[in-house]
Amino acid sequence: MNKRTRVEHAIKHLPVDQVPCAELIINDKLIQTVAGRAAVGFAERLAFVDALGLDAICLQPVCNSALPSVPVAGEVVFDDIHDWVNSDLFTFAVLDGPMGWSGKILGFEQMLMQMARSTPAFCELVAAVETLNIALIERLAASGINGILLADDIAYNQGVIARPALLRKLIFPSLTAQVESAHKLGLPVFFHSDGNLTMMLEDVVDAGFDGLQCIEKLAGMNIGEVKRQYGARLCLWGNLDPAELIEPRSVSQLEQTVTQIVKAAGGNSGLIFGTSSGLFENMRLENVKAVYEIAKRQTVC
Repeated sequence: MNKRTRVEHAIKHLPVDQVPCAELIINDKLIQTVAGRAAVGFAERLAFVDALGLDAICLQPVCNSALPSVPVAGEVVFDDIHDWVNSDLFTFAVLDGPMGWSGKILGFEQMLMQMARSTPAFCELVAAVETLNIALIERLAASGINGILLADDIAYNQGVIARPALLRKLIFPSLTAQVESAHKLGLPVFFHSDGNLTMMLEDVVDAGFDGLQCIEKLAGMNIGEVKRQYGARLCLWGNLDPAELIEPRSVSQLEQTVTQIVKAAGGNSGLIFGTSSGLFENMRLENVKAVYEIAKRQTVC
């Protein structure tokens, strides 16, 4: 089974030969450490991903427009997209959602204030993000991308950052429209948010998302419980605490941690193994390499 097929099967809850692995972010400074050079391009990034045995890559948007406004689609690019889609990896494109863009443009406090008041300006901003992302999804599909990841941090460690009713009124209709746009073009869509999403998981499912990325353990997200309640409808991706890759850990300690995640969430496929955050320069390379090797040895029922 090749890498792209392995991820496709996991998303569709079909049998896989081994647990697919992927990360939301791979920081270039970590790649520089491995490559031993300051300049990092497509070749170095691909070599790093292949060395770790990852099955998918997330392409991050680069915006050529200065804030404070939502850009037009032509101002957003994805570096080396044609090279990535022609690799053997499953390729996700990351798009910021309405909360992400609102925070960048308005600032966190102003975003929450305008959202709480349902101001026309806030609603117009949400609509502008929706228009942008639907245009980008159409362009990305034509480029050969395999999936979309909508990133919209709506929670913190204790719960969601606004009243659930407000998120259902102002944010989730837009997310639903974006998911529907991707589905019409045959693209699966994952939702990413840090924090404790327990109160909104049913809404994530109802919006039509195919998967959930992050599942932050430190925020109280229990991947086994999420699997029990929503595993038939969502492919789960993440949950490994990044501290496991930063702090000194023995191989046996890492094996215990990885095994717990795979056993809790890997049944009947529907799991992509990875951290809740991504890979960064302060992580121990020996730990990083070990967790993926361990994950791929696990038996998936």
